[in-house]
Amino acid sequence: MKIFIYILISSMLMSCSSKHLAVVKQNGKFGAINKKGAFIIEPKWDYILLDDKGKPALVEKSGLYGYINRKGEILINPKYNDGDLFSEGLALVSNFEDKYGYINIDGDTIIDFQFEENAWGDFSNGLADVVLNEKSGYIDKSGQFVISPQFEICYPFRSDIAMVMDTTHNFKLIDKAGNLFEYNDENIGDRKILPPKESYPGAFKTENGCGRLNDKGDTIIPPNYLSTGNLSNGMHIVQAKNKKWGAYDEKGNLVIEPQFDGLWHFYEGVANFSLNEKYGFVNKKGKIVIEPQFDYASQFNNGLAYVELNGKVGFIDKKGQVVIPLIYEPNRGTRFE
Repeated sequence: MKIFIYILISSMLMSCSSKHLAVVKQNGKFGAINKKGAFIIEPKWDYILLDDKGKPALVEKSGLYGYINRKGEILINPKYNDGDLFSEGLALVSNFEDKYGYINIDGDTIIDFQFEENAWGDFSNGLADVVLNEKSGYIDKSGQFVISPQFEICYPFRSDIAMVMDTTHNFKLIDKAGNLFEYNDENIGDRKILPPKESYPGAFKTENGCGRLNDKGDTIIPPNYLSTGNLSNGMHIVQAKNKKWGAYDEKGNLVIEPQFDGLWHFYEGVANFSLNEKYGFVNKKGKIVIEPQFDYASQFNNGLAYVELNGKVGFIDKKGQVVIPLIYEPNRGTRFE
């Protein structure tokens, strides 16, 4: 029984360790590796877009788009002129007449090719924004218009309320029944229909510079900075007037004196920074935990971070140890999903 339990636990751990994949580039082709550096998807594709929720990946080969699973097995052969990731069971694809429709995971056409190219087009909360005759509206999963195409731009329904731009280039709010609301202070922010117009909560500016308020209205970052970042992982990054970057905690303590040429938001307890054209990592106490030594470094995701050195790419752990050798070609933006 103990042996069985050990095997079961080991199997579960191996499954957990191998479920995260990162897209890498080798000899001009894209594949995906697990956290041990083994190829799970062979590098034979011209492009791969992984979904962070484990859904099918979008692949391109010779200008055609199709879908594979996370084992690298082909689900839908590349045959479309364009494609996007699956959302709520359907994916937006186009034919060679530049018309867009929706398919299911079996490759069946569920919504006919009739729409024009769209910046979004994914299903969200049961509806998708589409463009027909140069006007934007919303359809349901049967392809029927729930809100007729009448707008300049429609944004996805991330909640029960979405945002649209009318033909006079004014923003409005809209619900799923097609009722329009004014995009004003009464309908956003405190009432939580949409986030505030001010995209930086608590941000304020004086003649002296930028600062931050907490949700009680207390000043936690004095208005002495060129810019202040949104709260991320309990930290605000700030840029001083000498162009150097530092960070405050959410209580308003300056824990990292502005000293870096660049500082990005904290993820998994650390932030990547640049100093004298090299990249390293600093923790929330202001201690440099990985010395600046890389030509580029991204944020940590699922325990590993993408780094570049001398034109080659690999991944490091939070001790700064290279756990996946720097043998790949640059592909910034990739991470373990």
